[in-house]
Amino acid sequence: MINSKSTPEEIELHQKEELLSQKQTSLTEFELSLITMQANLHSFEVEYFLKVGSKYVEVDRLQADLDRILASKMRHDSAANEKAKKSSTRAEQSSRDADEFNARHDKKELKFEPTPELKSLYRELAKLLHPDLTLDPNEKERRHKIMQQINEAYQNGDRERLLEIAESERNNPDNVKGDDVGSSLVRTIRKIAQIEKRISELESQLEQLRKSDLNILFETVQKDLKKGVDLLEKMSNDLDSKILFLRHQIENVSK
Repeated sequence: MINSKSTPEEIELHQKEELLSQKQTSLTEFELSLITMQANLHSFEVEYFLKVGSKYVEVDRLQADLDRILASKMRHDSAANEKAKKSSTRAEQSSRDADEFNARHDKKELKFEPTPELKSLYRELAKLLHPDLTLDPNEKERRHKIMQQINEAYQNGDRERLLEIAESERNNPDNVKGDDVGSSLVRTIRKIAQIEKRISELESQLEQLRKSDLNILFETVQKDLKKGVDLLEKMSNDLDSKILFLRHQIENVSK
């Protein structure tokens, strides 16, 4: 608190501490925005694959079967044989992509819907433990590991784990420190610089996510849902029709 007896250094420190607090709040909101967007897109990617992506795999497989049958009936037709090879390659790639996706994701994952309490807990922990709020290399590394645990718990909606981490860190005696005004001022200025750098990185990551094909599709689906239109369901139905058409085609040319 500034009073008439405060030294210029104390006044400067107070001003920088207020700025640090503002930057810290901004940093926390950017971190929360990024982890929330990542979690939302992760859940949407799983939903998309279940409703649509898996059916594209089936379409590619059936198209490859159809083209292979047609090529076998026109063995001297180079165009038909080339088309069959391309279809087969595409179907194999689709199958591999699907296998990799299944290996990375749990298709039973629930849709990500963070509660206000979960967001509040995340904000509290990010303000307390963000790596860019310390200048000590060992403490920075420790905080990186803890923030990974916090991010994972947040994405999994694990309230109890977040509370456990919060309680442990509130009682951490290493968080209680005191130094002279000059050292505190230098440390505060450096923390501000670190936070500003991290905010710039977060802004860039958020912008890349917003421009990603997955997010563009996600936003389109969300807008259509507000209008009462389920775009994924429509895409799924269209693919069902194509799958049925290809099966009939295969049946006809196999006779």
